[in-house]
Amino acid sequence: MNGTQGAMLSLAIALVSLACPAQTTTVPFKQIQQDAQLSARAAVPPNEAAVGHAYGMVSGSSSSAGFVFVPPTAKTPRTISPGFLVLNGLHLGMAVFDVEMTQHCIANHRCVEGNPLMPSSQAGQLTVALASVSSFTFISYRLKKGGNRMWRAAPIAGIAAHTVGVASGFRYR
Repeated sequence: MNGTQGAMLSLAIALVSLACPAQTTTVPFKQIQQDAQLSARAAVPPNEAAVGHAYGMVSGSSSSAGFVFVPPTAKTPRTISPGFLVLNGLHLGMAVFDVEMTQHCIANHRCVEGNPLMPSSQAGQLTVALASVSSFTFISYRLKKGGNRMWRAAPIAGIAAHTVGVASGFRYR
């Protein structure tokens, strides 16, 4: 919207608000007080009154305010919990440990990288490992946020894969 259109819109709003008779009408204070009391004495619908009586609550008297009982809802679990942090942190640690063990083994000419898609440099391997850990953590987060119990599968699979890499690094060390 350009400046001319904005000016036209604000002018139209100002003219409509000036022409509105409800803004210039005075309402006596007694009428406002009476309306407020009427809304405070609202009656509870029959189906909600039954819920109130089931929970031992009484409403609907003319002197008390009406209410609607809302049963307490279950508290949603936190997505970033200590268990989530431990599993995904262990996955990250095992990924870095796997890369370091592989680099140590390659430097001693005792083994080669088993994954043909993995770069041979330490920086390249760390980049790929951190990218995979990040994607697995994201998948785990989304599953846990959605309430799926399978959120543990992604970090556990990563931990298992990197544990095999670390174990082979110790074997050929």
